[in-house]
Amino acid sequence: MPLSSFDPVNAEPVWALWQIEEPIQELEKQMNPTRLELSEFDQIHHPRKKLEWLASRLVIKHLVESMGSAFQGIYKDAFGKPHLVGLPYSISIAHCFPFAVGAIAKDHPLGIDIEMPQDKLLHIRDKFLNDREAKMAGTNLETLCKFWTAKEVLYKIYGRKKLIFKEHMEVSEISTAPGLLRGDIRYQNFCRGYNIISRQLHGHFISYSA
Repeated sequence: MPLSSFDPVNAEPVWALWQIEEPIQELEKQMNPTRLELSEFDQIHHPRKKLEWLASRLVIKHLVESMGSAFQGIYKDAFGKPHLVGLPYSISIAHCFPFAVGAIAKDHPLGIDIEMPQDKLLHIRDKFLNDREAKMAGTNLETLCKFWTAKEVLYKIYGRKKLIFKEHMEVSEISTAPGLLRGDIRYQNFCRGYNIISRQLHGHFISYSA
């Protein structure tokens, strides 16, 4: 079962966190994947990746059902962005073992991401932060993690790949609202800003578009 859901069903977006404790067989039984999903699942060979794949989709299944709709499965478009079968809602999923997260919104695109602050962010810092962001974050792993997950959220909102984290996205913390970030996408003719909420839970940062 999802470990935590932090927003009521009438909020936008609805999101939940799943702590993976079950064996693959139990999760697969709960998921009951469609033929298309089973084809994708069978291409995954690492047991942990299989668990993450199942749990992230079970989060969405439970969220859909909590909204009073029937879950009919998930498919990916040509860019790899997940969509619900038979429903117009937007969804986003992410995982960082042993956790999986998912979010759903009725009328706007969204993104969600989860990550743990760790040294690898220092090694890739100059690849995903511009000069202003790098100056703000310094070597603080928590800030780096917030910025990384926020940019992952923006990437998922855009949903058509090609975005370069350092060049086409910019994030900043809003000092008057702890946990709230501003995220902007500027790519060709696409120029939009978003509010991103970032929360720390079980040693991980979870960021999602508001």
